[in-house]
Amino acid sequence: MRHDLLSRLKQETAACHSRLEHALDLMRDGLLRDEYIALLERFYGYVAPWEDAVGACLHASLHPFFDERRKAPLLAADLAALCGDSTAVDSIMFADASSLPLIDDLGSAFGSLYVMEGSTLGGRFIAPHVAKQLGLAPGAGNAYFDGYGPRTGSMWNAFRETAAAIVPETQYDAAVRAAVETFDTLHDWLCVESLDAPAISGAAA
Repeated sequence: MRHDLLSRLKQETAACHSRLEHALDLMRDGLLRDEYIALLERFYGYVAPWEDAVGACLHASLHPFFDERRKAPLLAADLAALCGDSTAVDSIMFADASSLPLIDDLGSAFGSLYVMEGSTLGGRFIAPHVAKQLGLAPGAGNAYFDGYGPRTGSMWNAFRETAAAIVPETQYDAAVRAAVETFDTLHDWLCVESLDAPAISGAAA
């Protein structure tokens, strides 16, 4: 069936998705600017190497599709706006291979992408909340969570359609495994003692 992969991803990641959502909370009141900056630094440290890993696994024909979805530049721009320093990302520690999901084929790349692309749906609610809490100017410090802005729904649908069309059934297990690992490694990377309440609102249907 056309959406078997997406159904499996949703059903088989539900527990780890719920675990991450309950462990992290950006929709709370009282978010502090320093906490938020620390969160974005951790996100950047994960997202930048993760994007390199996914990009390396995709055929050249899929590079435009993926490049349109890269968000490390949004995180860099947010940190520059919040810190007043365009070199704010230069000293950030990157996650190494052991802190990222194993991405070694098309299925695992799209399974991991499912988590990150799905997070843009929750980001539509996080972005304005963060802006209100911290008094941010539009797009100045919350661009990462704003994701694709008004295009978020259409970009999510395009991802779903592409995943369903090109991931072979023989790689569905790899896709689910990578999605679970993405949720779990995000949890482990973001939930550190130095961060009170980092958050990512994850994948939807």
